[in-house]
Amino acid sequence: MKSIRITAELIAEEEGGFSVYCPELDIYTQGETETECLANLREAAQLHLDELGAQAALRRVIRREIELTANA
Repeated sequence: MKSIRITAELIAEEEGGFSVYCPELDIYTQGETETECLANLREAAQLHLDELGAQAALRRVIRREIELTANA
């Protein structure tokens, strides 16, 4: 069985809890805690990969930080 690595981009929500995005698979999920959020992403990613089988292709993700100046 092949092992893969995916990215989990966690976002703290103003109303509480977290959203998480995986750019390689283009999937989102959420949870009340970081731990729950990551567990939900793991489950969603596994279901996604199980559904696609051998056709599953991870998108290539290139990350860059961009600095902006906000007007006060």
